Amino acid sequence: MTIGRIAAPHGVRGEVRVRPETDFPERFAGLRRAFLVRGGRAEPVTIRGARRHGEAVLLTLDGVGDRATADALRGAALAVARDALVPLGPDAFYVFEIVGLRVRAEDGRALGVVAEVMRGRAHDVYVVRGPAGEVLVPAVRAVVRRVDREAGELIVALPDGLEAGTRAR
Repeated sequence: MTIGRIAAPHGVRGEVRVRPETDFPERFAGLRRAFLVRGGRAEPVTIRGARRHGEAVLLTLDGVGDRATADALRGAALAVARDALVPLGPDAFYVFEIVGLRVRAEDGRALGVVAEVMRGRAHDVYVVRGPAGEVLVPAVRAVVRRVDREAGELIVALPDGLEAGTRAR
């Protein structure tokens, strides 16, 4: 599970600036083990220190002691194992749990598959791609009626005009 992305080195002693990609940025404070993901490969990394820096987090990683080594990590994802995830409430889901779900309207029509989740200020939007094109589904209770991870599907009640109004042409 990706929790951040290394944006740039910070200073000359090997610290890296991480752009959090988590709803729980405070998790970096106690994080000691993670994975650096780049080029499709994940390698374990030990975190020696973490501190907030505006919207970013500055990390000191074991084995990264200078700016050049830190710069080589630019763009790498920082991930944690599933067992290190922060537990969520009963009606909350991680993005990786939503992407890939089949989407059906309440009347049974297949709309496609959740291809991505766009993060928004008010709410997320599920990008659903199917045979009829792309549908943008607001991730709100009035629209998303049921998330059934075991069945691999999402049941939605699209308001009139939403389906036709959001298709890509």
